[in-house]
Amino acid sequence: MKIIVKLTIFVFLFISVIFIPSAIACTIITASNSETVLFAGNQDQTPVDSYLVVDKVGTFGVVYFATPWMSNPLVMMKGINEMGLSYDGNWLSKEKLNSHPERKPQYEWAITKLMKEVSTVEEVLSVIFTYDWGSSISYQIHFADKSGDAVIIHAGTDGELTYSRKAKGIDYLISTNFNVAKLDKGDWSCWRYSTAEKMLSKIDTENDLTVNFMTSVLNATHQNEMWKTIFSTIYDLKKLRIYLFYNHQFDNPYIIDVKEELAKTDVYRKVSLKDLISNRNMNKEKNK
Repeated sequence: MKIIVKLTIFVFLFISVIFIPSAIACTIITASNSETVLFAGNQDQTPVDSYLVVDKVGTFGVVYFATPWMSNPLVMMKGINEMGLSYDGNWLSKEKLNSHPERKPQYEWAITKLMKEVSTVEEVLSVIFTYDWGSSISYQIHFADKSGDAVIIHAGTDGELTYSRKAKGIDYLISTNFNVAKLDKGDWSCWRYSTAEKMLSKIDTENDLTVNFMTSVLNATHQNEMWKTIFSTIYDLKKLRIYLFYNHQFDNPYIIDVKEELAKTDVYRKVSLKDLISNRNMNKEKNK
């Protein structure tokens, strides 16, 4: 009997992982005003080793955050380049795309290639649709740049890859684990999106948009159940600064200077987030 129960639980969890990718709770936010542009996100999945990756092989140096994913030993989940362009992704249920074999094939994860070559959202849009994205897609990609421009690349209702852009007069753009094409139809349900939207809609003045405020939004939308927030980030796109929160410790940020990380890297460097945090804590103890 115990064996049957355990097998039933395993099958349920397996089906949940395969058929309900929306349970993977990534919340991504761009918020901006004339003085500040912040790009924030929770990386929520099953607990895995996570890494800081610094890559200078390209026109622009990039600082990535990476984790293993499915059969891939390391996927660059999010990143920021030296020009203040950033990205993060939401995993979705698989959607059909119209294949375009006449376009350039993706020989590598095209997003990482883009991050090494372009510096603005406008440039992303001029390049990303020149690739053939195949016959299906199971994610959407949220980009932002230091001007405050932001866009989400996603499957359209017609099967073509398309985008939704941060509207003029609106100071924020949010994506979670449903295709943003469903927003206009009201065909979605996500407490994390609703929570973030409610908090961001209350920003009244430029002084309201701070790292502390964005930290509170990430804290309010993080997960700690089957899918856990393994780390969270806030990028200050104008100052090229990263606030890393490991294992949803939102009162204890690890601050990373993008220019400094690139300066101390010759070509490529990878370090585990666990080691980063451990070394920081050890240094604190020594300096007491």
